[in-house]
Amino acid sequence: MSKTPFLDHYTENLTEKVRGKIEDFKVFGRDKEISQAMRVLNQKNKNSPVLIGEAGVGKTAIVEGMAAEFILKTNLVPQKFENAVIRSLELSSLMGSEDGGFVVKFRGIIDELKTYKNDNILFVDEVHTIMGAGGAGALDAANALKPALARGEIYFIGATTLDEFHDYIEEDKAMERRMVPIMVNEPSPTEAIDILKGVKPSFERYFGLKVKLSAIKSAVELSVRYIPELYLPDKAISLIDAACALATVKKSDVSKIEIAEVLQEKKGIPVSTILKDDSIRLEELRAHLRKRVKGQDEAIEEVVGSLAAAKAGIQNEKRPWESFLFLGPTGVGKTELTKGVAEVLFDSEEAMIRLDMSEYQLPGSSEKLIGTRKTTGFLTEAVKKKPYCVILLDEIEKAEPKVADLFLQVLDDGRLTDGRGRTISFKTTVIFMTTNLGAELIKTNSELMGTDLSERDRLNFLSRIDNALLRDVSNPHSEGFRREFVNRIGKKVIFNMLEKPVIREIAVKNLELLQERLLKQNSYLEYDERLLDYLVYNGSDKSNGARPIERFIKKKVTEPVAEILLDHPRQMVMITSEIIGEAPTLFEAIDRRQIKFSIVTQNI
Repeated sequence: MSKTPFLDHYTENLTEKVRGKIEDFKVFGRDKEISQAMRVLNQKNKNSPVLIGEAGVGKTAIVEGMAAEFILKTNLVPQKFENAVIRSLELSSLMGSEDGGFVVKFRGIIDELKTYKNDNILFVDEVHTIMGAGGAGALDAANALKPALARGEIYFIGATTLDEFHDYIEEDKAMERRMVPIMVNEPSPTEAIDILKGVKPSFERYFGLKVKLSAIKSAVELSVRYIPELYLPDKAISLIDAACALATVKKSDVSKIEIAEVLQEKKGIPVSTILKDDSIRLEELRAHLRKRVKGQDEAIEEVVGSLAAAKAGIQNEKRPWESFLFLGPTGVGKTELTKGVAEVLFDSEEAMIRLDMSEYQLPGSSEKLIGTRKTTGFLTEAVKKKPYCVILLDEIEKAEPKVADLFLQVLDDGRLTDGRGRTISFKTTVIFMTTNLGAELIKTNSELMGTDLSERDRLNFLSRIDNALLRDVSNPHSEGFRREFVNRIGKKVIFNMLEKPVIREIAVKNLELLQERLLKQNSYLEYDERLLDYLVYNGSDKSNGARPIERFIKKKVTEPVAEILLDHPRQMVMITSEIIGEAPTLFEAIDRRQIKFSIVTQNI
C-alpha cells in the first residue's frame, strides 16, 4: 500500500512526466527565474515561491524546467532536493464526496506533504483559486494551507497572473505574507527568438521537417504586431506549431511564408500586407499622405524623413519610434495626417489611439491613463493590446501638469508603469501631439511674410515658436509646457495656413469621395469648374482651414444629392449640376449664384 495515497491519487507526478520526454521539457531563457525559485524553496521560512506573470509567458514551463533540473541533478538543485518530485495539483480533482469531501482531501494532501517533506514539492497553478475554495467561512483550502506555509512545514510553488494576485492573494494579508512573489515578465522579442531557437529541434523531430530561422524571427515579430492580446513566447510558439502542421500538408519546410499564411487564417489579413517591410511602408507613406493631406508638403516631408531616420536605427532605441508636436491653426490637416500614418504604417486607421486632452484637465486625471491597483488605465491598456500604433494627444496643452510629466517619461524612456505594476513598452508607437499654442504667431507670420522664409528668418521664427510653447513659471495658471518636456519632443512640425488653391484641391477631393459613394449606388454626379469656383469662393475661411469648405459642400451638394437618391429608390440616377445666377463683381459683392440639379433616371 502507498505511503502517500492522497498525493498519488489526486496529484500528477510532474517529475515522472518530464522524465519520459526530458528533451521536450527543457526550458530556455528562464534560468534566472528557476534559480530564484530554487533559492526560495531552500529557505528555512517563507519558502513558498509564487510565479506571477501573464498567461503564456511560461510559468508552468518554469516549474517543468525545475523538474528537469531535479532529474539531471544540476548545480542549481540543493542537496536536500536530490530525490524530490514535483507534484501538480488541480483543485477541481478534489471536488465530490469521495474520501470525505474537498477540505478532508486537501488536509490529507498537506499531511502527507508534511510527513514526506523532502520528497515532495506541491505545485498549484492558478493558485488564487485556493482562496475560498472548498467551503464557507473559515473552513476553506487557504486556511488549511496557511499554518503549514507559515512554519515552512511543506514545500509549495504557486503560479498566477498579476491581476489575480492583486485581486485575491493581496486581499488576504496572511496568505500574502507566506508567499514570495517571483515576477515572470514577458520576454523581449530578442529573448523570445532565443527561446524559439531552443524549442526548434523539438518541432523538427516531431514533424520531420526543417524550421528556418526566418520563420522563427517572423513568428516573434508578427505575433507581437498582429496578436497583441496574447503574450510571448506562447503566441509565437503557437504560430510555429500551426505553421509546421501546414508545412507538413504542403510537404515543405517552415519559412516566414507559412507563418504569414497561418496569420492570414487567424486574422484575415492578406499575406502581402503581413510580409510588407517597414521600409516599403515608408516609401508608400509620402505618396499616400500627399494624396490625403493637401497643402502641407513641408510637414509631410518632415514627418516621413523623421520616421525613416528612426527606422534606419539613427534614433535612440529606448524611445518611441518617433514623437511629433504639430503646431498650426485648426482645420489644416494635423489629424488627417495622423490617420494617414496609422493607415500606412500599421495597416488601419483603427491603429490610432486618440486622446482628447481636454478630458484630462482635473487633478488626478493621470490615474485615468495608467490606472490604479484595482482599475486598468485607458492608455496603458490600449498600448498593451495594440503595441504597434499611433498615439494622438489632441490639444496637449489642456492636460494637467502631471499628465505631461507622464508623457515626459514615455518620450524619454519609451515605457510606462501602470497602476498594477506592469511595465508597458511604447517603443513601437509613433506619438503625435497637437497644440494651439503659437497658432496666432503662425497666422501673423504667414500673413506678413508668407511661407517662403530665408534660413535666418526661419530660425528666428522657430525660436519664437519655442518661447510660445513654454509655461510662464511666474504664473501657475498659464498654459504651456516645462522646458524639459519641449526638449524631449522628437520633432516640432509647423502646418501652413491653407490658401485658396489648396482649398480648391480639398473641394476636388471631397467631390471625388462623394462620386465614389454614388458609383456604389449606380449613380453619378456631373459637375464642372464653375461648381468648384462657387464652392471655393463661399467655403473658404483661411483662419479655419478645411472645415468650412467641407461643411459648405455637405450643405450645398451632399445633402441635396442624398434627397434626390431617396426620392428615386432602386433607380440609376444621373445628376447634373449647373450654376445659375451672377457671381460677385467689383460693383456688387453679393453672390447671387445657386446650384441647380437636374436628373435622368433609369430603373435597375
